[in-house]
Amino acid sequence: MTYRLLKLCKVIDKRLWDFAHPLRQFPNLSHVILNRLEEKRLTVDKLKEMKKDEIGHMLHHVNIGLTVKQCVHQIPAFTMEASTQPITRSVLRVRLIITPDFRWNDQVHGSVGEPWWLWVEDPINDHIYHSEYFLLQKKQVVTKEPQHIVFTIPIFEPLPSQYYIKAVSDRWLGAEALCAINFQNLILPERHPPHTGYYTGV
Repeated sequence: MTYRLLKLCKVIDKRLWDFAHPLRQFPNLSHVILNRLEEKRLTVDKLKEMKKDEIGHMLHHVNIGLTVKQCVHQIPAFTMEASTQPITRSVLRVRLIITPDFRWNDQVHGSVGEPWWLWVEDPINDHIYHSEYFLLQKKQVVTKEPQHIVFTIPIFEPLPSQYYIKAVSDRWLGAEALCAINFQNLILPERHPPHTGYYTGV
């Protein structure tokens, strides 16, 4: 529900349906080009892999390939890598490394940063165990400097197979990242840790 409401807010703000091509958020691309992108089902991932000449050929517009390629790489994106450490049998510390993977343009992104919503969800119980708002700074994007986020979440026995960490842009449609936290190899502390003996001097 959280995800749907956030997407609905962006749809209203952008005046753009969520199933439209993400490049429709760039005013420098014509409707003709955008329609062709949708007709040929050229997704953002496909366009990232293609060369500018290939894009131009596919769109029957040789010179537009470079512009499309530039826009594709300006859509906010990053990779996430999570590591976990149990604090107790019911609390887990998560360390998340976020590495920017897009090109900054002041005319498109402003001069401060790109805001994101981050949450940890249990896909089985449909529950969110942690959420926070963070800003990916311009400097971090330009230098590809990773951002470190540390937080704790509850865990329950029997252990679920996995939780998902989801990051969704506060402003952009189609700008999302997903990372799974796997519990298959997680070793929890003992239920009743043994008492530590100490020397009394007697």
